[in-house]
Amino acid sequence: MELQRLGFKLFLEDPSRLEIRKLIPVFHSWIQGQVFPDHLLVDVHDYTHIYGGPGVLLVAHEGNFSLDWAEDRPGLFYYRKQPLDGSLPSRMKEIFRATLQGCQLLEESDSLGGIQFKTDEMLLVANDRLQAPNLEETFQQLKPALSEFLSQVFKGNDFALTPQLKAKERFAVLVNNTSSTPLKDLLKRVS
Repeated sequence: MELQRLGFKLFLEDPSRLEIRKLIPVFHSWIQGQVFPDHLLVDVHDYTHIYGGPGVLLVAHEGNFSLDWAEDRPGLFYYRKQPLDGSLPSRMKEIFRATLQGCQLLEESDSLGGIQFKTDEMLLVANDRLQAPNLEETFQQLKPALSEFLSQVFKGNDFALTPQLKAKERFAVLVNNTSSTPLKDLLKRVS
């Protein structure tokens, strides 16, 4: 499967701890410092007025970061816009690494009140309805590559894959891991 436009979302542990508009200056500081060496960070957009929307969006040439509020499950969502080389599992690894780096930076931000992200649950989203229609067949095609990638990341822990086959939505898979691995350990595994 030749999917490129993929994204991962890690959910917040306690969404009540976050004042979402405080992300705006944090994301602006990321642009000023160009904190991702492999991304050109460009702009910040405030979509907090849209119910269930992307919240605050950080636009980069390579991909977008947002504190997404879809389905009332806030979390950091990073999706890749530019193609990556390599196999599908290796592309997933690069995309997941960027997601984890963003989560780590947000957890370390003094102005966000110590927010934390869950690592025992995540969402993979295919932002390409042509290459990945939201069908069971897509899940069956993607499952081997996703399982290979997750086996490397979770190092033998069991995980469950649940396709989110909802009409009119992008193809997505909810990943549940049997244990919560510290964010820094996951980052080491994908670096």
